[in-house]
This record gives sequence, structure tokens and C-alpha cells, in this order.
Amino acid sequence: MKKRFWLLLVPGLLLTAFASFSCIFPLVSPVTQACSVTSPGAVDATFHWLPSIQQGETQWVDISYFSTFPPGQFGGFGPFDETVNNMTWGPLQANTIYHWRVNALVNGAWFTSTVGTFTTMNCGTGDGSAYPTGLRLAIPKIGVNAPVNVRVIGADGAMGTPNGKDDVVWYDFGAFGGMGGFPGTPGANAMFSGHVDYHPHYEAVFWSLRDLVPGDEIDVYLLDGTLVRYAVQWSTWIGGSDNFSNFATQTGFDALTIVTCTGTFNPDTHSYDNRLVVRAARIY
Repeated sequence: MKKRFWLLLVPGLLLTAFASFSCIFPLVSPVTQACSVTSPGAVDATFHWLPSIQQGETQWVDISYFSTFPPGQFGGFGPFDETVNNMTWGPLQANTIYHWRVNALVNGAWFTSTVGTFTTMNCGTGDGSAYPTGLRLAIPKIGVNAPVNVRVIGADGAMGTPNGKDDVVWYDFGAFGGMGGFPGTPGANAMFSGHVDYHPHYEAVFWSLRDLVPGDEIDVYLLDGTLVRYAVQWSTWIGGSDNFSNFATQTGFDALTIVTCTGTFNPDTHSYDNRLVVRAARIY
């Protein structure tokens, strides 16, 4: 079965000035984990820390794939009052490395703890649904403004489908060096897909993707609302069973690639015989 993935649901808190208080505000390990009851195949993680000895503070917990917590690429949850020392966050993707930290606002100044790292447990394959990311993808010319879910590309290379007609999937190629990448990350080739139509005979999110021409704008809104803007370079058709790896490979510049179905629909297989690929380059 296809693996699934959850990125970060809650917009991250952008911290501009940090001071270390790891000596008075340590993380407590290990992170405790349990397989999610509400999201089969996913993990709920409970974080533990010792609150600061300071008074009059509020606290936040941040989580990210990246230990440096780049702006726009982490999620934050809070505020908690100064007495809280744990929280449970989920659903998280199984078998995945995460980084976390605790921040406190004390008398108008931000302080951050040390960074903790943990790997989520194996909870099986789940029901195959794609998790929300908090990202949005917008294409003004064709009226697209869609939520983005996420699917991990596993060892079999399978690229899972979006959940429905109106959402978009971002593919996590983290297991494959030199492929894919998070939108807005330097050198990434952020890969997205969505349906062109949907049973029974609905026009779906990428129904008009074929109308894009070089220069048309594609926007991605990151977790903290940061805008990453791209301009279409080219589009092409490929066969439905063609090797897609060349289109997922990083290009040396900040790129975005969208794929959807096109061509002739086969009612027996419930699939199209071709794919439409759109490539864009970052301009902002």
C-alpha cells in the first residue's frame, strides 16, 4: 500500500530574536509515542519539557523536518501558560525524523530551548489518505486556490493520488537524494499533482491546467503565509506509463512541477492514457 505523510497543520510562529535558556528550560526525553486512533497508520507524539523558572510567560512548541527551523517550514502550537510541561501533537507520519523545540515569551523577550530530535514509530500503512500540510497552491489565471496535502514517495516509487477533486498533493521525495523538495527551499523541484476531473463528470482542480502558457504565475503559500512565486517555463505531454523520474529531478534552480491527467479516458481502467507536465521557475 502507498505510504502517507503529514506535514504541519498549524502556521509556525516566526521568531526573530532568540536567547538560550536550555539550562533552566530543558527538554525531557524521550518523546512518548502511540499509534493514532483517529488516523490509522499515523503517530501521535507527546512532548515533555520543564517549564522555565521565569514568571509571566507564555510557551509554544515548534516542530519541523529541519533542525534549523527555516521560516515557513515549521509549525507551532500554543500559547500555553507557564505551568504547562507537555503536549500531544498528531497525526505525524510514521518512520520519519522530526525536530522540536519549546519557546517562551518572558517579559516581552523570546527564549528558545535546545532542539530535540526523534524518529516516529512504525504504525503500519493506514487507510491511504493524504494529510493536510497547511500550504496552499494558487494559479490566478485559471482560478485555482487549493489546499495542499502530502504523500511520501516510498521505495516502490508510487505517487499516490489527491484525496478529492479540489485538493492538490505535494510529493515528499525525502528518501531520494536530488529529487523533489519543499517549495521555497533553494534548489528544490517542488512536485505537485491534482485531478483534472472527478467522478461523476466533475471538473477538478486542474481542469484548466492545459491553458497555462510560459510566463503565467503559480503561487505557493507556505506555513507562515510566506508567498513563493513561480512563472511557467513550459508544458508537455508524456505517456501515462512513462518514467517520471526526469521530471522530479532537481534542476539546479528553484523549480515547481505540476502533473495531471490528459489525453483519452479509458472507462475500463478509469484512467487517462497521457499526463500533462507543467514546469515553472521561481521568480519571487
